[in-house]
Amino acid sequence: MSHFEFAIPVQKDELLESHVGQYHVEDVVQIRVLLSKIQDAARAYNAEGVEYILEHFDTYFSIIVHGNKLEWNIINKGFDHLVRTAKALCSHIELIMQDQELDADLRVKNLNIVKMVMYLYTQIMKTKDVKLAADNSTKLTLGKKGKKATEDEEFCGWTESDKQAALVTLHLVLQQPLNRLWDPPLAEDNFVTMVSEPCYKALEEQIIKNKAVRETVFQVLGVLIKKYNHGTSCLIKLVQVLQMAEHSVSPICAGVVQLTKDFEIGTFGPQMVREIAEALATSDEENAGVATEQGAARNCGTFLLELTKELPKEMTSAITTLQSYLESDESYTLRISVLGMMCEALSVELRGEDLSDEQRAQRDDFLDDLYEHMHDLSAYVRHKVLQFWCRLQRENSVPVTRQRVVLERAIGRLRDKAAIVRKAAIQLLKVFLECNPFSGQLKLEILEEQLETEQKILDDLQKKLNPGPDPKLVEKWEKIKNDIVAAINEGMNTLTQDEPDLSQASLDNLYDSIRKHLREKNYFKAYLIVKHTERQYPEARYLRCSMEKSDQVEYFVALLKNIFVIPDRRQSITLTQQCENELALYKKLEEKEAIVAFLQESVHFSRMVTEAVPLINSLLMSKQAGDVNEAIEFFTAAHHFNIEAAKTGVANMLLLVWSPDQEKRQAVERAYRDMYLECDSKPERARAVNIARKLVSLVSTIDRSSALALDHLVDQWVDKGDITPSIIQVFWEIFMKKIDGTTDMDSYAALALLVMVSKAKPSVALANLEVIQTHGLTGDYNSRNLSAQLLLSLSKKNKRYPAAHQIFTSIYDSLLETFSKINKFTSFAAYSIEAIYAICDTPEIVCAKILAEMHRRVQQTMVKQGENEEEVSLPVELLTRFVFTLGQVAFQQLIYLDVSVYSELRRRNQVREDRKLEEKRKKKAGAFATPGRKGRVDDLRRQTLMNASGASASSRGQRSASVSKGPSTNTTMTEDETGLEGAVADDADAEYVRGVCEREIVGSSTALARYVPLLRHLLANPARAPPALQAAVALTFTRFMLVSSTVCDEGLQLMVTVLTRSRNVALRTNLTIAFADLTLRFPNLTQPWTRHIYQILSDEELEVRQCAVKMLSFLVLHEMVRVKGQIADMALCCADKDAKIASMTRLFFKQLSQKGNALYNVMPDIISRLSDPELNVPEEQYRVIMKYITSLIQKDRQTEALVEKLCQRFKMSTEERQWRDLAFCLSLFNYNERTLKKLIENLDCYKDKLHCNGVMQSFHTIMANASKMAKNEVKALVAELGDKIEECFAVRDTSEGSTGEPGAPCTPAAAAPRATPRRKPARRNRRRSSSSPDENEPPLNTEGTPQSVRKSSRKARPRVVKAIANDSDESDEEEQQKEDEEVFKKPTARKPTRRRNN
Repeated sequence: MSHFEFAIPVQKDELLESHVGQYHVEDVVQIRVLLSKIQDAARAYNAEGVEYILEHFDTYFSIIVHGNKLEWNIINKGFDHLVRTAKALCSHIELIMQDQELDADLRVKNLNIVKMVMYLYTQIMKTKDVKLAADNSTKLTLGKKGKKATEDEEFCGWTESDKQAALVTLHLVLQQPLNRLWDPPLAEDNFVTMVSEPCYKALEEQIIKNKAVRETVFQVLGVLIKKYNHGTSCLIKLVQVLQMAEHSVSPICAGVVQLTKDFEIGTFGPQMVREIAEALATSDEENAGVATEQGAARNCGTFLLELTKELPKEMTSAITTLQSYLESDESYTLRISVLGMMCEALSVELRGEDLSDEQRAQRDDFLDDLYEHMHDLSAYVRHKVLQFWCRLQRENSVPVTRQRVVLERAIGRLRDKAAIVRKAAIQLLKVFLECNPFSGQLKLEILEEQLETEQKILDDLQKKLNPGPDPKLVEKWEKIKNDIVAAINEGMNTLTQDEPDLSQASLDNLYDSIRKHLREKNYFKAYLIVKHTERQYPEARYLRCSMEKSDQVEYFVALLKNIFVIPDRRQSITLTQQCENELALYKKLEEKEAIVAFLQESVHFSRMVTEAVPLINSLLMSKQAGDVNEAIEFFTAAHHFNIEAAKTGVANMLLLVWSPDQEKRQAVERAYRDMYLECDSKPERARAVNIARKLVSLVSTIDRSSALALDHLVDQWVDKGDITPSIIQVFWEIFMKKIDGTTDMDSYAALALLVMVSKAKPSVALANLEVIQTHGLTGDYNSRNLSAQLLLSLSKKNKRYPAAHQIFTSIYDSLLETFSKINKFTSFAAYSIEAIYAICDTPEIVCAKILAEMHRRVQQTMVKQGENEEEVSLPVELLTRFVFTLGQVAFQQLIYLDVSVYSELRRRNQVREDRKLEEKRKKKAGAFATPGRKGRVDDLRRQTLMNASGASASSRGQRSASVSKGPSTNTTMTEDETGLEGAVADDADAEYVRGVCEREIVGSSTALARYVPLLRHLLANPARAPPALQAAVALTFTRFMLVSSTVCDEGLQLMVTVLTRSRNVALRTNLTIAFADLTLRFPNLTQPWTRHIYQILSDEELEVRQCAVKMLSFLVLHEMVRVKGQIADMALCCADKDAKIASMTRLFFKQLSQKGNALYNVMPDIISRLSDPELNVPEEQYRVIMKYITSLIQKDRQTEALVEKLCQRFKMSTEERQWRDLAFCLSLFNYNERTLKKLIENLDCYKDKLHCNGVMQSFHTIMANASKMAKNEVKALVAELGDKIEECFAVRDTSEGSTGEPGAPCTPAAAAPRATPRRKPARRNRRRSSSSPDENEPPLNTEGTPQSVRKSSRKARPRVVKAIANDSDESDEEEQQKEDEEVFKKPTARKPTRRRNN
């Protein structure tokens, strides 16, 4: 049947239209008879073969027309017939293609069969896809999912395996030589497009992730490209799919690799790159001005990067097509992908030395782009580029000449604002360090020494090869120079034929001849020889001839000089020997030049790494965990390369062991384990010595704070067994200098490490007591000091030794020898006294013996000095040491009684009570309680003891006093009474210990008490005591005060006087710290003096201010000082000129804001206090302070209350500055409906202040900020507030006839309405405060009530001054004038009052 032609339609409806010579569908079969028609077509297939399609095309076309209306069984039945037909078509085509020539009718007939079958085949596949998608959508709407949905999909007959089978069949058909059916033999585009459509449909679906499906799809596309000229269309379609479907990136990449390798289409990848570039350019033009962070660019970039990894050779040349996108700021993902492609090409294809010139140029071009984009606008690009450089450096793909500039720019990225960039920069520096081509040890000092040595050798070689002029010959030349110039001038003007015959002379002979003639003063002859010699250098002759005559004269003179002054190197050697020597020197010179160049690069590299260390060191304290972890890893690597500057960072890493972040702590522990505990030595002894030396070196370089952190690490290592007994043994050997090369510093460091180890393992010290006594306590000062610390660790063994033990004899002898003969004393004395009280069963006996001997020696020294003098002079140094020892003994005696004795008393009480309980249980077994009840009673008793286990006598007394206030409600259970007996006994023990502290240590009849007058005298008369003695006296006196409340009460006035008046900064700082300690122990006694501590917040000395801020922050946050109006003095420090003080104060207020309503309660007083004209705080400073403090108020209810209170404060303010300050504070709050209502309700309080420009400006700010909220209710309230303010100005204008505008500045001449006080306001005291933390109403409406700093749990004593309030508003002129006179007098207890302010 060749009377028609089947034209592949673009739309299926085109086949329903009749055209001359073309096939059209005559009848669409109805659905009800379609199944029977399909069966008829099947019978026709059995009878006629594939030609049946010519008669039954309409039947299968009806499936396409009806589509979703059909049941799956009908569609599947028809498609199964077509699959069978397509497979039969393959055999049919093979049969007819056996003939070389095809009949025209036969060709047209079979072409129609192929077109019809393939059209129906592909369109029914499309129909099945559409129906499956519709069914899935319906199931999703109905909620069907899971296993049920999978079963339904299998029932429909269109699973992944079914689709793959259909594509395989399609591939079989296309493999046939179908081109011969066309004339000319070239398949039409519509046919190729039609058969490729299922492939692209599969690419758009998730099914393409199936490897088998993907391989089949690209096999079909490969055949179409190879046989059917589908390459260009395939490129365009793949790029379109790539832009739309993110899931298709990896499958298409694998498909392109398949096409390149299996079908040998090597240009497909580069063509894909060009097509993507064109598509992205077209997309940019169409979407100009639109944000370009699109999925299309991201998908294309990811695809290109993956493709480059798979086909680096093919893609390297195509990268230049995309380089223009590096200049675009639109899609950072695309820039990352292009740069990643460059990195891949550099890593695989463009590396090594055997590159062509073209490849070298391309490599340099790619490296330039990577280098430039280290400064890209996007942090993500900068981050990725730094990672690319890491990879290139690790793979040795970066030329050595490039490494310097890359390293310099990487160091600059350490200051980047983005944390990911800083992290990548540190990683790059670490990689540069690990992969450096220079040396395994980069210690800068060693490298510089090596460079200097080699440079000297190089200079010597250069001098030998190129010797300089002989100074003697230079002098001779200066004498004959003028004669030579005259001879040359005369000879140049005279033409002569008398030139020497030098044709046979060598160059060296010519030089000798010239020197000879010059020495013989035959200058003209020498000139002629030079001129003749010039003929051997034609270029020089041409250059000379172009000169002026005068220049030519200078030219010849210079040549003659060089020949004359440079000595002849040939002396007694032949020319051959000279040449051999010169060749050897030149060879050696080249070697030295290479060595020097290498060392220069090494030194430069080490210097750059050294410069980067401070920046990385600062990142150790970063809030970003990535910064910290990378910095730790860098310093670990730098330590292995012996970078000297990195030691600071290694030491600072130790401080991170106190970090609350567990990840940081673990990173530090791993780093130090790697640096100091890892060793390659296999023998145990060698390993122990190596580790011990490294740890000793570390301890020798760290400061005190780092040593404490290392102590913590050592404790962990000892627990884990990382520090073995062999390592500890090496420490002892280093301490005793039994290992060669051990210095004093190494000995001290080893002993310090032993102290750390013994804290975790006291048996280390216990097993070596003899060594400590014979070597430690008899050595120099540092050894004695560390030995005392070593003995202190014995306290953890919970064993005490008698006073006659050899340990205390050694301590006694060593301490007294140090007291009299050694320059230092304090630290050793402190540790020695502490050790005595920690391990001696009667420490007071040993210490009394020590004090007696010291006192005797001080008296002896005074007598000796008094024999030859009229007045006895004090031995200041010995007296200072004696006074310090007094304080240390008193302090340790307090700790001994308060902790050790009290714990022992409780232990004995517990033993006695346990015995009583056991006896009662035996007598009354089961009489009053069931076993369950007894268990609960035992649990109660055990819990009570556990709660008190770590308490001291003083803290126990505080708790028991507060507990005893409540009456006992449980009086019927004898078991409960028994359980409480222990608590009563503990209270009695605590009271007993406090009494002993009060009477037996520094009481009136004690040995230490007789020194109190001396201490008071020296402290009160600083002129008679040097600074060191005064400091010791102050420390001892405050320790006496800590022991006894009586001494404390009597000494506080003197202490505060010295604190306020002394000029010794160190003394004042120590007294400030001591005041905090006293407040913790005797809060009621120190409370009246607290205001003096607030005064030193404004001290001129920076250290004193810092100490005061720290101390007050500690006391306030621990609720030892009541938060009152005086806290405003702390607020001033928020704007202190010292950044550290400002930072500490801001942190204090931040923590205070987190403690309930503490900050809220004092906010009104802070605002009023700081705006007080008498305080005269600059307005800018005031605003900085209040802006920060106000930002800490977060609760809406607190904001609401503060708004109302600040509005009320307007009534009492009389100064314009106060009005502005209050209004500014109001403008800092965030307003909601309730706060705006409060502002409107209190309009009467501030309406007469609105005429002031600053006040009105703040209210404009309030309304502008509140109007930005989306709530209509808030906007309505803002409008209401604005209307009321306008009404106020309207009433003012009407009543006074004023022409002023709202917001006009307030001037004295203006008759502006002001708040009318009931009487003349009194001058207010500088320290105004609310009467309680919960009462912040203005003084007009409140009445003063007594305050107390804290609720003390101690029983009141008659001599203890009660806490009073010193922040009353009571003030007048006379009190203000007397304040300076009375400031140092002891405050008396009086009832605080508050006057009404009008």
